[in-house]
Amino acid sequence: MKNSFYKEVIALAGIIQAAELVELLANSGTAPIENFETSLASILKTNPGTIEEIYDGQVNFIPGLSLGFKALGDMLEHKKQPTNNRLRYAIGLINLQGKLQSNDDLMDVLGSRIAQMEAKLEHFDLTHERTLASLASIYEDTLSTFRFRIQVTGNVMHLQNPLVVNKIRSVLLAGIRSSMLWRQAGGKRWHFVVYRKKLLETLKTII
Repeated sequence: MKNSFYKEVIALAGIIQAAELVELLANSGTAPIENFETSLASILKTNPGTIEEIYDGQVNFIPGLSLGFKALGDMLEHKKQPTNNRLRYAIGLINLQGKLQSNDDLMDVLGSRIAQMEAKLEHFDLTHERTLASLASIYEDTLSTFRFRIQVTGNVMHLQNPLVVNKIRSVLLAGIRSSMLWRQAGGKRWHFVVYRKKLLETLKTII
């Protein structure tokens, strides 16, 4: 049965997964393909029927968010705290989305550019280099214009690889999408303290 935290937990897992993917890409140049594709696909699900559809899942079954669910569970149970980078990326995504939300002009640009991506996907797969380059350019032309930016650290060899950089920016854009969903679902930072147990119980019903 769904409770009031159901959508919040799913969106939160989307944010955490984006942070995990950024960390993996920055340090190894690779990431689990199912999780990577699910996060990217969420960017283009602008008019879904349910929140599960955004992540290619169904009620209480969203395998494409497994990386995010696992990391979120560890965090809520205090089994394993995220590294400083992962936590920094997640908090940064929430902060950046808040700044975007208050800028109507950039919101319009973002929406328009994402809508245009549908035409590109008629010719290229979601993970094709050209698609990734387009998603990365959307992030760069909108979110990267703010004074506050998410500074990604990792292996220099990978961070100098244009394809990896585009993957990272694309995943960050997916994290912004999840941050929007989290805020729309009523997500608040203080929920981690006051409702930690409720969030964990809800997560366990999903996974």
